[in-house]
Amino acid sequence: MNLNIVDRMRNKILSLDPGGKTGLYFTDGKEEEFLEINKPWKETHEDIKELVKEKGINALIFEDTNYIHKRTRDGLNLFRLLGALECLEVKVNSVNVLRVKELTKKLLKGTIKIENLEYKKGRGKGWMFKGKRVSIHQLEAYLVYRLFKKL
Repeated sequence: MNLNIVDRMRNKILSLDPGGKTGLYFTDGKEEEFLEINKPWKETHEDIKELVKEKGINALIFEDTNYIHKRTRDGLNLFRLLGALECLEVKVNSVNVLRVKELTKKLLKGTIKIENLEYKKGRGKGWMFKGKRVSIHQLEAYLVYRLFKKL
């Protein structure tokens, strides 16, 4: 079920870049927060479930993939996490990983710009959002949100 434009403005949205390190971006239209979880998939799911309850989140968007380079336990655990996210009692949507990676590359090359987001080269630098450092996982969680807003 997709959120319509009016719903998007009122929702408390949690956007995720799931994986070994899961990047999270939360917004309710006023507040914005970046988080990161670095735990096994079951614990990550429990933390996300708790965050959904704690913040009253009613929409979850995640970076989706059906591609695994090698059949590993990590890849299987990613699929388990994605399946578990689909079962949360909130509106759940996804954005394809290829769209996220493409946007990340364009931002890095400077062919596209997003307000308040920049990449600074050098030691201790990297991706900055409103002057604060964000990890690549947090960046991609934010990009999932941005791409979803354009749908």
